[in-house]
Amino acid sequence: MRRADWQLRLAEFAKKRVSMPFEWGRNDCCLFTVDAVLAMTGVDYAARFRGYSTALAAARVVEQQGGIRQLAVDAWGAPVSPLLAGVGDVVLVINESRELLAVCNGTTAIGPGPDGLAVMDMSAAIAAWKI
Repeated sequence: MRRADWQLRLAEFAKKRVSMPFEWGRNDCCLFTVDAVLAMTGVDYAARFRGYSTALAAARVVEQQGGIRQLAVDAWGAPVSPLLAGVGDVVLVINESRELLAVCNGTTAIGPGPDGLAVMDMSAAIAAWKI
């Protein structure tokens, strides 16, 4: 599923997003994650729901998809233990009592934050999807 040069593509993706602040419909947890997967695989798992630009519209998309976890299941299948996640895999993390998608970066997970790339400890991960 991943391209041969996925590691370089993921590094380039993260470099472009390192200072990009969180923005609904552009750099939120779902689009950050599917854009990272797009960079590694060439497959856009968000094609069917791109185009929203507000928190309310994002909430509607997530609700229509059955929740964040279901959105990931529909894209990548059944989750595995986060202990099996490796660099580039998708993880579901709990941050401030909310479920968020992020990308495993080894012992940490990365995703969008208010001022750019946010880093979370993988101990916050509750599910993972092998990419």
